[in-house]
This record gives sequence, structure tokens and C-alpha cells, in this order.
Amino acid sequence: MSAEDEEFIPFKGHEPRTKPEVVDHFSSVKRAASIVGDLRQALRDEGFCKTETFELVQMYWASELGAFD
Repeated sequence: MSAEDEEFIPFKGHEPRTKPEVVDHFSSVKRAASIVGDLRQALRDEGFCKTETFELVQMYWASELGAFD
């Protein structure tokens, strides 16, 4: 009898292991960081100085993270 002909018999009381679901707890922060980078670049392209850009981005970041709720 070859290994291919043998039937798999699971052990009693043992279930096949499954991979746990991956949960990304930082997905909203990563999304906000991506938006902040795009916002910063767009503001600089529009002619805002570094100080103005920083202040506007800081306000966006604070609102995204719920500082104004």
C-alpha cells in the first residue's frame, strides 16, 4: 500500500489549525499619514510656506485623530 492510497485519519479531539485573522489596529493612522503627506505636498505646490503648511497639516492631523470630537 502506497502513501497515496492511505486515507488520512485525524486524531480525535484535534482540529486542523487555521491561521488567525490579521487585524491592523493602525490602519486609520496609516491612512491619515498618507493623506497628510499628500496634503503637505499639495500645499507646498500651491505656494504655502513651511510654517503655514505645518500649521494646516497639524490641524488636519489633530482632527483626523479625534482631538476635536
